[in-house]
Amino acid sequence: MVYRGKPSAACERCRHRRLKCDYRTPSCTQCIRADVSCPGYRNLLELKFKDQSKEVVRNYRLPASKKRPASTSTVEPQTSIPTGIPRDSDDFGALCCEKTALSIPRANLVYPEQEIARSYLYANYIIGGPRCGHMSYLLPLIERSRNSAVNAAVSAVALAALANIRLSPKTMLKAQQEYTTALSKTNLALKDPSMCKTDGILAAVVMLGMFEVMTCTDGSFIDRWVNHMEGATKLIELRGSAQLSRQEGLDLFTQLRAQVGIIRIYQERYSSSVFTNLTEDIHLDRNPDDQIIDQLFIAITRLTDFCANIKNRHIVEPKEIIGTALKIDAELVSLMISVPPLWRYDTVKVPMLDGKPITQAFWGNSYHIYHSIYASSMWNNYRSARIIIQELIINAVKDLESITNDNIGYPQRSNLTNQARQTCLQLVEDICASVPYNLGMEIEDSGHLGSSAPGASVGHGLDIGATLSSFQITGAGGLTIMWPLLVAGNSPIACGDLRKWIAICLDKIGHSMGINQALAMSKLIQDGVQSRVFLSPEYQSQPYKS
Repeated sequence: MVYRGKPSAACERCRHRRLKCDYRTPSCTQCIRADVSCPGYRNLLELKFKDQSKEVVRNYRLPASKKRPASTSTVEPQTSIPTGIPRDSDDFGALCCEKTALSIPRANLVYPEQEIARSYLYANYIIGGPRCGHMSYLLPLIERSRNSAVNAAVSAVALAALANIRLSPKTMLKAQQEYTTALSKTNLALKDPSMCKTDGILAAVVMLGMFEVMTCTDGSFIDRWVNHMEGATKLIELRGSAQLSRQEGLDLFTQLRAQVGIIRIYQERYSSSVFTNLTEDIHLDRNPDDQIIDQLFIAITRLTDFCANIKNRHIVEPKEIIGTALKIDAELVSLMISVPPLWRYDTVKVPMLDGKPITQAFWGNSYHIYHSIYASSMWNNYRSARIIIQELIINAVKDLESITNDNIGYPQRSNLTNQARQTCLQLVEDICASVPYNLGMEIEDSGHLGSSAPGASVGHGLDIGATLSSFQITGAGGLTIMWPLLVAGNSPIACGDLRKWIAICLDKIGHSMGINQALAMSKLIQDGVQSRVFLSPEYQSQPYKS
């Protein structure tokens, strides 16, 4: 018997359609909503183990002359690692375990570096373990286009992440070569009126942008990253509403919308009308439980346009700024009062020992548990937006006081500032409370700190004996928490210890997940540089040193 890894407990329909199954009986919610008969669930115990007695006997009876000598420097595995990947996590886990069983491990066994890198990318960004994959849309695109631009781009990102983790210039050179190939194939496809509208080409552009995030070494990467995102925005416009009828197209649109939104709000530019119009198109047709992410995006676009109006001096009066900021803030709060169950989170208390938390790996005495990375990302986008609003209110009150000589309104202004600071502090602490989930840490029932890898604890108390837990650390978790951490670390209420803790978190993401952009963000916080500078021309001239 061979253990085949933890299979998916989802029903057959949810697994094939890559939907979030809630495992209810006699029918899951997804099947009830679609008004179809739920096909039921598999026997997980039978799937976890595979009887390989016959294979073992057959291998044992092989003539000695046909067996490879143990002294061979490089041994080809009996089953090669595929360039494509299986469609669901249980098949992937079974395949990996099956390779271990069929191939006798040897100390001098060598696998192609590119396949190791791609396997890392699959596990950390595409499959994503029990918390769902961040880029699951890549699965069918890679399988359908084995020699396309998207495959070269995937290899470039995978090799870049591996090169950063291993500190390998040789691997990074391979990543740069794959990037050049992907860029060439993408540019060629963009000249074809039909090819430029395919999901594969849009995914390639997304991965080219992700490559810049992985390989960030100086300020100039920002320009390249923004160019890729702007190019993707133009593709979204060309593709029209038809792209939203396909699951891959919808997932690509949703992810790009969030990235472009970050760029616009930090650069204080007006929101993209393309994304706004398409969001309104899909809002009513989307699953009711998922409509909250569209509603949140529409609310945040009002903040984006508001920031652009302030920068362009279309709004200059402090009272008008305060009034508009309070209105947008109230809209965001009312929107998140009652979110669907799958988008909620639980708050877990950190166990205490002698009146103190048992570990300093977490900030504060509690942390959050979410249903998925998508839910964590949605809440942190909401918190980041509200932090920016509180900063606008605090600054506007200061401007109002500088031009107001009377003391009549002082108590109200003081109360407004204190309220904004308290709200900002709570939002920052909530972002920090989401870090353990995104970095794959938890407190187990036994009271010990758990992580998905030895030494994965984060914080200023790194002398903790970390143990393996049910959480699985993924690069997707680190990728989605970076910008909220930057916003939190740059907040005016962030104390020195909090900034230090956030910088350590970003360093951990950068070094353990191979994401160089996190290291650049950490340096910004340590140097006390305003976060908005990160997406400005002034930052591009400043070299980054890790």
